[in-house]
Amino acid sequence: MSKIDEIKNLKRQQKIVSPSQVLSEEIKEGTNERIKEENNVSLKIERKRVSFDLRTDIHQELKMQSVIQDKNIYILIEEALMNYLKQK
Repeated sequence: MSKIDEIKNLKRQQKIVSPSQVLSEEIKEGTNERIKEENNVSLKIERKRVSFDLRTDIHQELKMQSVIQDKNIYILIEEALMNYLKQK
């Protein structure tokens, strides 16, 4: 069994959460698709679909981290790119 399958199985074995429990939890920063301005108006973040080649080992690690952190791969890539651009 691969590591990804093991992680997915562990995720499946976690306790089931009701919708009311989810609504009462704090929203994790960076997981929502909307941003708030000073006047409390929500704006949808616009995205552009891109295509590029990626090493298979990096893609495999991204998939594992995506499952572990319960985030989409594109969110992980966005976070990494934003950190990189802030350093420049």
